[in-house]
Amino acid sequence: MSGVTVEQQPEGTSLRFESGDISVDVLLTPRQVDDLVTKLVGRSEGEVGRQQDSDQRPKQTDRTRAATNKGVAAVLPLLNAGILRAGERLTMRSAGEEHSAVVRQDGSFDIGGHIEGSPTEAATYAAQAQRSGWRMWKNTAGETLEELRWRLRASDFRDDEGNASKTVEEWVDFCIRTHQKTPNKDRPGTVAAFFSDKGVEDTGSARAVLDQWFKWCIDQKWTRAVGRA
Repeated sequence: MSGVTVEQQPEGTSLRFESGDISVDVLLTPRQVDDLVTKLVGRSEGEVGRQQDSDQRPKQTDRTRAATNKGVAAVLPLLNAGILRAGERLTMRSAGEEHSAVVRQDGSFDIGGHIEGSPTEAATYAAQAQRSGWRMWKNTAGETLEELRWRLRASDFRDDEGNASKTVEEWVDFCIRTHQKTPNKDRPGTVAAFFSDKGVEDTGSARAVLDQWFKWCIDQKWTRAVGRA
């Protein structure tokens, strides 16, 4: 007797290879199955499955679809502003292993041929465990997607006269460089360090602009620097 038997197990996909009196069992994770299918047919298991039995697959729920759309919608402004580039490769580390993804023109992520629609979905697929993509994916400069989003927010900020603020952009840059997780929070010690680092002479005017920025963050409900989509 010879052949291959495939069974779905709670831990993954079980393959049994039999040839005469020899029997070998192999347990593959979902990602390993996806990689294997991609090598064999040039498409991922997800792409093959969608083409062959799309009517039999569970339909995407409104909640899942909304989360995916939210993630893509949040990434597109970064692309449109040139802060993130289509074709740019991002990396992340999880459980001591490095993963990479390429940002696509539509804001989705390509992980070795497997496409996910949002940063967190991409990070979760790469790590095979729930991960926050906004916090984990980094560019070549070591900046996370969340930090890039703060750069975009800073460039969008306008003072009371409607002008872009170099002070706010420098403040956000300082927070990112010094690994401050809350560029939207008024922390006296960090503000003082910023003034010292940038050699700010007119601290009164700079302080007034930062006060506007902190208030704007509250108005925009940017009270926490996190992203779940």
